[in-house]
Amino acid sequence: MPSASHVYQHLLEAMPVMLWTANQDGVWAHVNGAWIAYTGVIGQTRGFGFEEAVHPDDEARTVAVWKQAVEQRQDYQIEYRLRGQTGTYRWFLTRGVRVTDDLGLQLAWVGTCTDIDDRKRAEQQAIDAREAAVRALGLVLEVRDRETKGHTDRVMALALRLGQALGLSEAQLETLRLGSYLHDIGKMVIPDAILLKAGPLTEQEWAVMRSHTLEGERFAAALGFVPPEVLELIRFHHERWDGGGYVTGLSGEAIPLLARVFAVVDVYDALLSERPYKAAWTQAQAADYLRSEAGRQLDPQVVATFLRSLQEGPAAPD
Repeated sequence: MPSASHVYQHLLEAMPVMLWTANQDGVWAHVNGAWIAYTGVIGQTRGFGFEEAVHPDDEARTVAVWKQAVEQRQDYQIEYRLRGQTGTYRWFLTRGVRVTDDLGLQLAWVGTCTDIDDRKRAEQQAIDAREAAVRALGLVLEVRDRETKGHTDRVMALALRLGQALGLSEAQLETLRLGSYLHDIGKMVIPDAILLKAGPLTEQEWAVMRSHTLEGERFAAALGFVPPEVLELIRFHHERWDGGGYVTGLSGEAIPLLARVFAVVDVYDALLSERPYKAAWTQAQAADYLRSEAGRQLDPQVVATFLRSLQEGPAAPD
């Protein structure tokens, strides 16, 4: 008659879900047949033992989360891509649970890897559809506002490049992406007589023009899927570092960071673009203007980072 341990081992191997165990230091000690059948990785390879199968773009993030869980002795879960034996990657949700004795002392870890690839693909399709919709709104406004063709995509690319140079998170970069598409959507309600006026605006006309930030925030909020951080960017991207901007008169670091970041690239691209009331500036002229406005209109540290990033490559995508 097989022992209880042999029966338990057989059950583990027969489970259709990937199962794993690790010692108290987090080093994977055992994986079941489902893990081996999918990944082809048997036993410890390097590091904690799972890295060989993890997508290279997900490895650093995954190891960091696992290290933190081991150090703080806390249960954890994370989503990452695992390579199958065919060489393709699928998304999995991995959960790890601490195993303790009667005294509460940690003995080991046990965990599961659950295939969530279909859900992740559906989520990405929804994200792609959302981005296509907001980009289309930006392009419609670009035509109506008679912006230089490509302004919407240029400021988005510049904003992402600056955000990466500043070390912003993926969530913050996504906010910059959506905010770039929607930043001036409030101009949809500005009358043509004001929006397209070739000459200087009167004080009354300027008051109407300034309202586009609030109107844009209201319009974007009505879409129902725009995150609060994007609404902040829309509302505050015309504030000034010295407090002389609109619509609230915020100054310095009281202005949301992403609004300060976007303001730099928005000003820069506007200077490079030909408008009814001005000729296009050169990149050198625009860079000089940013330097002169650092600490006045614009966040000086953001300006410095942006100018450094311009020296590392072309000013805008082709």
